Amino acid sequence: MEIKNISGVVNVYNRMKMNSGKSKVAPAEKKTDKIEFNFARSVDAAKADLAAKVSENASEERINALSESVASGSYDVSPEAIADSILMF
Repeated sequence: MEIKNISGVVNVYNRMKMNSGKSKVAPAEKKTDKIEFNFARSVDAAKADLAAKVSENASEERINALSESVASGSYDVSPEAIADSILMF
């Protein structure tokens, strides 16, 4: 078997061998990504969005009537209506 042109490989090996004793430069500061979540702000935004949707779909008179019936204890919701609402999602 004949091996040709190994002088380049030998030169690289010799340079690495010579440089192995030298002090190494400290690596650059490691860069990292950072992300923060503000769940309180997300909850507040969701509440505001829900309140806006409720207010655009209900009249003030209806909301007042429902509030009064809940306060007096006469408000009654059928189990079927609750089940239908749950199954919609």
